[in-house]
Amino acid sequence: MIHFVVATFLSAALTSDPRPKGASLHAWPEDVPRKLELETTGVVRASTNVVAWFPAGALSDDATKEIVKRLDRGIAAAKKTIGKPAWAFQGDPRVFFYFPDARFVAHAPGGNTAFVPLWRIRDDEAPWLHESLHLLLATPGGDWLARDDADTRMPLWFSEGLPDALAIQISESEGLRHFSPLWTVPASGLDELCRTELDSAAGKKALPFIGAPGKLKDLFGPDRVTYAKPFYVCSASFVRFLAKPRGFAPLLKAIADFGREEARIERELGGTLSELKADWLAAIGAIRKSYRGDSRSSEIGRTHDALLRGGGS
Repeated sequence: MIHFVVATFLSAALTSDPRPKGASLHAWPEDVPRKLELETTGVVRASTNVVAWFPAGALSDDATKEIVKRLDRGIAAAKKTIGKPAWAFQGDPRVFFYFPDARFVAHAPGGNTAFVPLWRIRDDEAPWLHESLHLLLATPGGDWLARDDADTRMPLWFSEGLPDALAIQISESEGLRHFSPLWTVPASGLDELCRTELDSAAGKKALPFIGAPGKLKDLFGPDRVTYAKPFYVCSASFVRFLAKPRGFAPLLKAIADFGREEARIERELGGTLSELKADWLAAIGAIRKSYRGDSRSSEIGRTHDALLRGGGS
C-alpha cells in the first residue's frame, strides 16, 4: 500500500487573488515541494471552473490559455453530468491543476487539487478528466484515503471504474480527447481488450477484485503496470456495462453512499454483484451463459468459478 503524507493547504478565498492556491488533503510526499515551487515561481491561469499552475516559461501564453479553455469545458460538463453543478471545496468551485515538469503518475490526492505531468497536458495525453472526477465525486460521508480498513473494504474497482466510464462519456459528448495511459483502444474496443486481458495471469489475479471490496496489493507494488492494465480496463468495462440499463444515475447514488457502495449498486440495479458480474462477463464474451427458468448456469471454457478465483482453465 502506498503511504501518503497528509498535507493540507487552505484554498484561497474567492477574491481577486491573482495567485490562488488549491487544497490537498492527502498529498504525496513529492507533491508538497512541487506545489510550493509552482505557486512561488510558476505561471497561473484561472477560469470559472479551473485554476492551472504551469512552470514559468514552459509553454506560451496561447498554449496555457488553450489548455485552460479545454479543462474548463470538461470540468463544467463533468459537474453537470454527475449532478453537482454547484460543486465546491472550501467554498471554491474550481479544480486546481498543478503541472510540474517531471515524470510521475497523475493523481488527485483529495481536496480540490490534481497533479499531472507537464508533458502530458502539453501533448494532450493526460487523464486529467479521470483525476478531476475523483475530486468531484468525493462525498462528505467518508473518505477511503483516510481509513485504515480501505485495503479490505474499499471498492477500488468502482472508485476507479466510475471516473473512467464517466470520463469516456463526457469526452465524447464534449468533443474532448479521452486519454488513458493504460490503453489506446477507443471506447468501443474496451470490452474486447478486457476479454483479452482476462486471459493473462495478471488478469486472472485482478478479476476477483472487480465487483468485490478490497485492493489488489499488486497495484501498489513494483509490478503495478502489469496489473493496472487488466484491473483498470476491466473495471471501466464493468461500470460501463452497469450503466447501460438506466444510465449513470443509479451508480452516482451508489458512489455517494459511502461504505455501502456495492450494496447500493445491488439495490439500485436489482441484482447481486455476483449475478451482474456474470452477466457482464457473458456480454463481453469471457464466458458463455445459458438460462433455465430462474436458475442461472454457465458453460464456460474457463469455468466461472475459476475466473472469479483468478484460476486458470
